[in-house]
Amino acid sequence: MSVTQGTAAALTALEEKLLHLSYLTEANQFMVDVMKEQGEQLKSLDAEEARAMLRAKARKAFGPEGGDAQNPEVLAILEQALGAQKSAEIIPFPTRPA
Repeated sequence: MSVTQGTAAALTALEEKLLHLSYLTEANQFMVDVMKEQGEQLKSLDAEEARAMLRAKARKAFGPEGGDAQNPEVLAILEQALGAQKSAEIIPFPTRPA
């Protein structure tokens, strides 16, 4: 009986991980689609304006007014990813002298 319980617990944990992965994939696809469609407009905005625009689009797509596409889990992922955050300057790798 304990083997069955252990297997059931493992399957439940796996299902939860797969569901979360599905939410992450959907959030990622949303970002890719918006970048394709709105890339030029996003380039013209500063970082905070771009994040605000993306959050608004995410809320419209996955929030209560999202209709069939509404998904609070995906919206939560996007809200967290697009929240106010400090950015770091990317330092290029040193190159070898020729």
